[in-house]
Amino acid sequence: MKLAQVFQAIEETQFLKKLSFQSKLFFVGDSAPLEYIKNFFGDYPTAAQNYYFDLSVNQLAELGGFSNLASYQAIVVVSLEDEATLLSQVNRQLDPSSQPLVLRLFADIFINLLCDRPLLQPSPKQNRKPSLSYAVVTTPRSGSTYLCDLLDSTAIAGHPAEHLRLATQELARRCNFDYLPLLDNLMEYRTTGNDVFGTKLISHFLFELRQSKSDFKYIFQAINKFILLIRQDKVAQAVSLVLAQKTEVWHLHHNPQQDAKQSNYQSKLARIEIDEALLNDVEQKVIFIEKQEQRLKKILAHNKIDPLIVVYEDILDNAPGQISRILDFLQLPSSEQNVEQINSGVKRMPSTISQQIIQQYRARTSAVL
Repeated sequence: MKLAQVFQAIEETQFLKKLSFQSKLFFVGDSAPLEYIKNFFGDYPTAAQNYYFDLSVNQLAELGGFSNLASYQAIVVVSLEDEATLLSQVNRQLDPSSQPLVLRLFADIFINLLCDRPLLQPSPKQNRKPSLSYAVVTTPRSGSTYLCDLLDSTAIAGHPAEHLRLATQELARRCNFDYLPLLDNLMEYRTTGNDVFGTKLISHFLFELRQSKSDFKYIFQAINKFILLIRQDKVAQAVSLVLAQKTEVWHLHHNPQQDAKQSNYQSKLARIEIDEALLNDVEQKVIFIEKQEQRLKKILAHNKIDPLIVVYEDILDNAPGQISRILDFLQLPSSEQNVEQINSGVKRMPSTISQQIIQQYRARTSAVL
């Protein structure tokens, strides 16, 4: 179960798919993760040149006896328990002057992927800080993807996105993955030309990361500024969350390639029945969102952070004005062009059924009161 959860979570980043285009990799690890990787790579011709050194049937001391080891691009250590220890053990068996690089599947290759770096190289251990870093912190379905798209389109506010999310959470919880080096690497390599880094922290992922790292507060020390995005209409936010979970469609984009996805989304919406169970689900989501927002405010206050509060509905009313306000808060010199060029590829997803659910939920709540 642990193995499947980890790799399924990672695949939201298309990690193994992108790694599959590399040829001649020498994997070293336990049988279960090696078998998973080998099966995944089965449909990719380049992966046929890989080798899988299974530690359940081979002794690590035999590794140095492979005469053609130097012909591989890299040796990749695979451990769901302790990559660092396995890396040290493998390195002790090899002559570094005549062998390929030894890389960790997660702490090197996965980090490189998220940082948009070439995959097959060690991830840097010492990182340069950007001149400015900031994070948008928020609850789910608050309009954060829309806001981050607008900020990205200014070309001076970094590339704010949800970098630390499900894949990072599962690796941290189940594989002793240290996500702080990932954050440091992101802050160096995922910046705009003016050396600005932006990210997005969704509440429930953030709190899961808090559980798995004793020096979690480093996040609040490393990042310069914080923006707290809230959505005033918590019922609409909760309905959006319920529908996203039921349809498994979280975002739609403005492009012709999304037409089929849009049609599929509408057909899924048409099959949803508004009943007591669904309205109860909305109620639980309202409570969840309110609690998550309060936890965010508390954790920011605990770390002595005074965030800029941005309201989603205000962005809908006046996006240029709110973006200008954020750029001022970040102390980013901007021109009219930076604000005039803002755009987002994300489509808003209101629907007839969402409005019907909101109306029925409000009517039920009023009746109870």
